[in-house]
Order: sequence, then structure tokens, then C-alpha cells
Amino acid sequence: MITEERESAAVAEPGIEQVVPGASARAHPLPRGSPLRAPYWMMTPSLALLALIVFLPILIAFYLSLTGLNQYTIGDWLHAPFVGLRHYRDTLLPQGAFASSLFNSVKASVAFSLLTTVLITPIGVGAALLFNQSLRGRAFFRAMMLIPYIIPTFVNAILWRLVFMNGTGLVDQLLGDFHLGSRETFWLIGPNALWAMVLADVWAAWPFVYLMSLAALQTIPGELYDAATIDGANGVRSFRHVTLPLMRSTLGLALVLSTINHFNNFTLPYVMFGISPPEQVNVLPLNIFVNSFVTFNFGLGAAMSVVALVIMLTPAVVYLRAARVGDETR
Repeated sequence: MITEERESAAVAEPGIEQVVPGASARAHPLPRGSPLRAPYWMMTPSLALLALIVFLPILIAFYLSLTGLNQYTIGDWLHAPFVGLRHYRDTLLPQGAFASSLFNSVKASVAFSLLTTVLITPIGVGAALLFNQSLRGRAFFRAMMLIPYIIPTFVNAILWRLVFMNGTGLVDQLLGDFHLGSRETFWLIGPNALWAMVLADVWAAWPFVYLMSLAALQTIPGELYDAATIDGANGVRSFRHVTLPLMRSTLGLALVLSTINHFNNFTLPYVMFGISPPEQVNVLPLNIFVNSFVTFNFGLGAAMSVVALVIMLTPAVVYLRAARVGDETR
């Protein structure tokens, strides 16, 4: 009797769906006018603009990398002599004519981008933790932290070139006054050039990590810190078990974007060291510029640009795969 009454009540209530044992569930397709059906045709203008300003230049660069385009054939670049994969063989194969040049430039770019990212990460995260607290004049200091970031890159490069001038620069003067080194230290040539460029970029780039970290910190509810305090966690343990896990995705994105940006930095080494830089700072963008607009080997420059694009996409793909795996494991 009780079972029959429950079944009759379930039938009487319109909001309860009946599940018949043994019946197969069929997936009902969404109707044509359903809001859940994505109107992909509305993305056509954005995709067309993206293809025009992103994919079309990439295709043109790849086509130019297959030609022997130079200063003599640039007037009719569509009919430049076709050389196939010669430029890629010259740069990627060990016995290629430009293989050592490309390898040294990639090594310089990787060292520069990784060193800069490693140094700016604790500075940016520390500043974000500091100015996320309730401090007097916090808005003013937050704005002041952005000054190095908003200064144009070429101005920053000129400033640091003057700072690292041999003998008369501020760095050599301070080293001599405090007896920490010689007043005749060469920063713009030789092995010290890499550290000079890294310090110049650290000063200008750390506010980016600071902004991303500050944005991530402001999304963390305060109740989590209260619960951690009740559980007996101190500041270090709260940062390790509450703050860092919740800002990990945003911080990871900031590090990937920072690494790509430093790897692709052309203005800073060009202004600081010119078109004949030391080997330690002959980064890949500067090498591409010299091959394209100094020696006018546009086909070789286009091939090196394609290689640089593949290299820069690598950390982005790794981050996206890691983020996808992290979402699936939650």
C-alpha cells in the first residue's frame, strides 16, 4: 500500500520525471531556436579581422621564407626567385651557413627571457602582497609602482645605456666609490652586457607581474584567511596553502606572457647595443632585423621569423595544456 501511494504521488506531481527501469535514455537534440545553440556566424567579423591582421602576415612571411627576396627583387616580391627550404637548411642544420648565428641568438634570447622572468617574479609577487594590505596612501603607492612599466622601452634603454657607460656611468661611479669594483668595468661590451640588459629589463618589467598578482589576490575571499588563522596557520603557511594555490593560474599566465615578451624584445637591445651587439646579447629579434634590413636578405629574415614564432608558441602551448589538465583534475 505504501509503495502504491508513493508511485501515485509521483505520477500526480508534474515536476517529477519518471525513470522506467530498463528504458534507454535518448538524447534529444536542441531545437533550432534554442539559446544554447551557439550562433557561430556572429563570430565571422572577428574571425575575418583576426585572419587579416594575424594569419595573413604569417602566411606572407612563410612564403617569403621560401624565396630569395633581397634588395634587388623586393620591387616585385611576388616573382622573387623560389629557393624552397634552403633558408631553413642554412639555419637549422648543423652544417648550415647561419646555423651557429641562429643557435647563439636563440641561446641569448632564452637566457635573457628566463633570467628576467625569474628575477621579476618575487619582486612582483612581494609588491602585490605588500600593497594588497590596508595601508595609508595605498592608492598613491600602487600608482607609483607603475612608473617603470609605463615608460617607453626606448626611453628606458637610453636611460640604462647612460647608467652603464664605461667610466662615467652611474654604476661604475658607485662601484668605485664603495670599493666594490673598478670604475672601468665594461657593461655594454663583453660578458657583462647580458647582465646589463637583464637589469634594465627587470626594472621596467616587474610591474607587469605585480599587476597580475594583485588582481589575483583581490579575488581571494577573506574568509579563507580567517579559517586558516583559526586552524593555527601563520602568514607563511597561509601564503603557501591559501594564497599561492588560488593565484597559481593567474601567476602562471603572467610568467608565460612575461617570458614571451622578453624573448621578443627588440627595442631594448637595439637601443642599448646597436646593430653590432656583443654575442651575449645578440638576441633573435635583433639578429632577424640585421639579416632583413642591414644585409637585405629578406628571405633569410623571414625564415628566422618563422622559427622564432614556433619557439615563442612553445611556452604558450605548454601552459594551455597544463591549465587544461588542471581543470580536468578538479
